[in-house]
Amino acid sequence: MNQTNTSPRLLSDDAMQRFLRDGYVTLRSELPADFHARMFAALDDLEEGGPRGHNNLLPCVPELSRMLEEPLVKGALTSILGDGHYLHFHRHDHFQFPGDAQPLHKDGDNHSHHAVDGLRRMHRTRFAMLFYYPQDTPLAKGPTGIVPASQYLPRRSLEAARRRLHRFNQRNRQEVEAEFGVRIHASRAAQAALQQRLERFRTDNPAMFDALEELDEPWESAKIPLTGDAGTVTIVHFDLVHGRYSANTTSQPRHMVKFLFTRDRDPLSPAWRHGGAEWPSSDDPMAPVWRSLWHWHRGERLPGACSVDSDGLHSDDDRIALGTAYALGAAATAASLDALFDAFLCDDADVRTIAAYGLVAAEANAVPRLLETLAHADAELAVRVLDVLGDIGAPAAGALPDVVAATNHADVVVRRYATEALGTVAQRGTVDIAPLATALADEDALVRRNAALATARLAPDIGAGEPLVNVLADNLYHWHHHVRGWAIEALQRLRTPAATEAALRYLATTRWDPTPKSGDVSAAKRPLAQAS
Repeated sequence: MNQTNTSPRLLSDDAMQRFLRDGYVTLRSELPADFHARMFAALDDLEEGGPRGHNNLLPCVPELSRMLEEPLVKGALTSILGDGHYLHFHRHDHFQFPGDAQPLHKDGDNHSHHAVDGLRRMHRTRFAMLFYYPQDTPLAKGPTGIVPASQYLPRRSLEAARRRLHRFNQRNRQEVEAEFGVRIHASRAAQAALQQRLERFRTDNPAMFDALEELDEPWESAKIPLTGDAGTVTIVHFDLVHGRYSANTTSQPRHMVKFLFTRDRDPLSPAWRHGGAEWPSSDDPMAPVWRSLWHWHRGERLPGACSVDSDGLHSDDDRIALGTAYALGAAATAASLDALFDAFLCDDADVRTIAAYGLVAAEANAVPRLLETLAHADAELAVRVLDVLGDIGAPAAGALPDVVAATNHADVVVRRYATEALGTVAQRGTVDIAPLATALADEDALVRRNAALATARLAPDIGAGEPLVNVLADNLYHWHHHVRGWAIEALQRLRTPAATEAALRYLATTRWDPTPKSGDVSAAKRPLAQAS
């Protein structure tokens, strides 16, 4: 099947609105059944967490990239992430045989954007995940489960309870490591001691675990299974709540391959098959959130509301609080901005997280007061302000000098968020490459990672960018795989001869042939155990 010259099949208005509301879209690959059978057999030979698998999955099974380039799949990704989206360096085959159900969770945000206060993930669709089944996956196979419309909810009560438990676990881990003088993974005795401590704590504190289960129950009740035939593909918002729905009760393994994708530019216009539809009116408390994101994807300023009651900002219900914050941001009146800033500057992390989303929705209207706040902020507050400015993106262009100045801040965490914000705030303008080059040589790996990501996002605005090529090329050999991953993307997007040469030279030397020379045997001539 030759699909090389086939255009991506974009989503319709209805499909795009369902994705923004529910957080997922399910497709069916049009590749033949024997393709999926080959993928299943090839994946079965890999290691879920080992060097022949995980982030090296595609070099081991390069034919799998044909599915990612299908017009139907490519069209959905383009609709959601824009024309310039690219494959993220992290991918994973979730193998289950037999395996139990998995707790519901949002994926660790280290692969997207580190959440301020451990809560404030970015709602705007700059990252997405793709789930692929190479085999038929009925309920008995233990399919992935998702919670529709959960991607924007911070789950404040549940996450607070989980953080308390995590802090206890971390403290015990550190104490055991100090007692044994080694890292936990290096000593079976230390592992056993830690396990005993954790089990004793659970026995002694049943109320804590009962409360945790009670907080988790509504999410478990709302989850649905993603069942489907071989070739089923589901694209989800990066922050959608998900987990293995149930145990695999069959005698056959189940594979679910997860790929991540990244938006390279914030939208200027709709990337889907847009027919001019508006967001439908709704009384749902989350409607202001969905409507705001619909307009962001269209590259438009959200029309304001006349009057909004700010009391909902302090609701314990995430849906009511978020809807209120977005409505206040859209209104952008003096009173609504006062309410948002009062909440944003308070000591309650739950409340200020909600308020930050409203300031992002206010876009340029919030920038003057954000800059006033930044001018007198300590490091912790500066991080929160820069996080919001980076989420606003190009409409916060007036903040660019302050963002650039913050990339040289003495506090490393401030530098991390400032460097990341540079990649969105500076879009559509003239970019000074000096702060990017400095950040790409920072002693901190995450500053370098964010600088490489920012360079990839700003490549069309940089021009020749030749002074960046050498420092990016050096980062291709950095110890942190995030630095390496985004450095190669930045080089490819600079599109200059020197950058392209550096990228190709690196890719040519790091390509991985999954079989040795002695493995060059056709499928028909392989032993039965290998050919099946």
